[in-house]
Amino acid sequence: MDRLEALYSALENEADTQRQQRDGNRQARAALESENAQLRESLARLEQQVSLAGEADAELAALRSEHAALNEQLSGARQQVQEQQTQLRSLHESLLARDAELHELGEQLRDALQTAQTARISAQAESDQRALADVEAATEQLAVGQASVSPVMSQATEAELTPVPESLQHVSQASQQESSAQQEDSSSENADISHAVQDTVSTEDLAPSTTTSPSDTPASSTQPSPQALLKQWYRRYPDTFFKGHTRPLKIGIHVELLENEQWDDKLVRRALAGYVHLPRYLKAVRAGTQRVDLEGQSVGAVTEDEALHARQQLDELTRQQKAREEQAADQRISHKLSELMAKNRP
Repeated sequence: MDRLEALYSALENEADTQRQQRDGNRQARAALESENAQLRESLARLEQQVSLAGEADAELAALRSEHAALNEQLSGARQQVQEQQTQLRSLHESLLARDAELHELGEQLRDALQTAQTARISAQAESDQRALADVEAATEQLAVGQASVSPVMSQATEAELTPVPESLQHVSQASQQESSAQQEDSSSENADISHAVQDTVSTEDLAPSTTTSPSDTPASSTQPSPQALLKQWYRRYPDTFFKGHTRPLKIGIHVELLENEQWDDKLVRRALAGYVHLPRYLKAVRAGTQRVDLEGQSVGAVTEDEALHARQQLDELTRQQKAREEQAADQRISHKLSELMAKNRP
């Protein structure tokens, strides 16, 4: 019995030991499973990070390619700017050379004109002196012969000599008149050129506003011009129409003007067009700027498209004004050269 009990105790001990080992193995397995789960989560996070890193690499590559394309565009733009600067520099140099040539030509024409006038005056003076000498010689000869003739012949001689001083006076007066006329022509040359330039500039500046068609003629003599009506609006609506700090007008403000004004739609539209096409008005039409009605109240903001359209109109007006100024300058130079060449022509 003791042996059996000892054997039973040994078996129980061994069973306890095996149970403890199983529990330890179970705990170790649970720990391993937990660690495996953590590893799986870490692996998933790593895979996600790798995926994000791949996307970031792709975006970085796209950004690098875009940056390279922008660098190429910038290089091309810089090259174009340099070429344009070179062209502008060469154009400026050619204009300076042309100006110098024109100035030199003007000096040559002026010198030639003065030389021709001097030579003409000198030749006329020499001719007058020769005529005067001939008359004096004839007078002396007649005075010498007068002593040896009869009183009747003396009277006839005096009668014949009477026109001689008058002819001499006519010659002298003609010479003086021609000299004074030449001096007047020379002194009025710059004044004529200045008047021609002013007429040219005035004609070009007034061309858009003075050209009218038969249909634009006012219906009555009391109807004002668009410019005069706009001046009335400056006084009548001081919070809407500005001469200084300009603000954009309300969309459809011509309807309110037609309700408040006694004039027809065509005149109101023309006067309004003269105001909204002013450069200062077009500069005031900026995105976000508040528009005003006839009472000066804000009635809405300018949109991006409206601001863009105003900028395009302003650029077009600037280009047209520059073209007119260049054309007027060319016309002034051509007119001056033609006048100088006409005056120097023999």
